[in-house]
Amino acid sequence: MRLLVGEISGNKHVTMSEVSIAEARLESIKAGLISAGIVGSIAAITLLSKAFIDTPLPFPTTTIGKLVHLAVAIASGFFFGVTYRYIVRQDDNLHLGEGAVGAFAFVRSLAQIEATWNDTFAPLTWLLITGESFLWFVSARYAIGWSMRKKWIAPIQ
Repeated sequence: MRLLVGEISGNKHVTMSEVSIAEARLESIKAGLISAGIVGSIAAITLLSKAFIDTPLPFPTTTIGKLVHLAVAIASGFFFGVTYRYIVRQDDNLHLGEGAVGAFAFVRSLAQIEATWNDTFAPLTWLLITGESFLWFVSARYAIGWSMRKKWIAPIQ
């Protein structure tokens, strides 16, 4: 239901700016949910692939560890989606989107590398961790862009 300026809802007087803020928040939540779905799906696929492909990625081995990994992926995807929508706006600067992906991917990668650090030089593992992070956020970026082109998510004006 769309409220207009001067319309009364309960005991509160609702202004047009409050309605547009609510609509903007809803669009951001939609972007976050799409991104969370994409990142969560990719994280689940990579976890499942560990059963068939032996990689040096530091995947969790316990059920609770796997659930935490998926929860972190979904939360990271959600926050990326909300943030990405605000970063790209209607700007023609392609570097903004690339920068958002790079920032999220590098922060996640570096945190994982630090958390799994065991005083050994493991460049292949570090590259795989970084590649997985970029895969997550590049995929989310293109899913959000596609959703905006399909008018499922309204870009910020």
